[in-house]
Amino acid sequence: MRLIVLSFAATAALAACAEQAPPSAPADEAPAPTPAEPRPTPPSGPEAPPAPTDACGAADRQDWIGRARSDLPDPPAGALWRVYETGQPVTQDLRPERLNIEIDPDSQTVVRLSCG
Repeated sequence: MRLIVLSFAATAALAACAEQAPPSAPADEAPAPTPAEPRPTPPSGPEAPPAPTDACGAADRQDWIGRARSDLPDPPAGALWRVYETGQPVTQDLRPERLNIEIDPDSQTVVRLSCG
C-alpha cells in the first residue's frame, strides 16, 4: 500500500514540475513572433595555449620504445614512474601524472609508454 501511495505522490510531484504549454492562439490570429536570442561573441585577445596531450610526458618519450631497460634514465626528482613487465599484475588506480613504462620480459626492452 505504501508503494502505491509513494508512486502516486512521485507522479504528482513530477506533473507539477512539468512545463505547461501556453494557450494556443485563435486560428484567425497570427502567432506573435518570438525575439531571436543574441549569440554570444567569442572573447577576443590571445588564444589560450593548447592543452597538454598528457600529464606524465609519455608523448615526449615515445623514442624510448625499443630501448633496453638498463638504458633508461633515472626518474627526475618528484617524478612518478612505474616500470613493469608485460603480464605482470599492476594496480588499476588512475594517476594521470604517473608514467607507466612497460617492458617486454623476454627482450627487456620498452614496448609501451603511457600515463596512468
